[in-house]
Amino acid sequence: MPRKNKILNIGDTAPLWTLPSHARREVALESYRSAHRVVLTFFRGTW
Repeated sequence: MPRKNKILNIGDTAPLWTLPSHARREVALESYRSAHRVVLTFFRGTW
């Protein structure tokens, strides 16, 4: 059974992810979690 997406609320812990950066290096949320505050913003793509 597919897992349903969870809506995050302010103050929730984000799920771990890894994405490519603009410099084509992988960036993992886990590497920032303990040292920095992270703001996640999602833009609905209309590029």
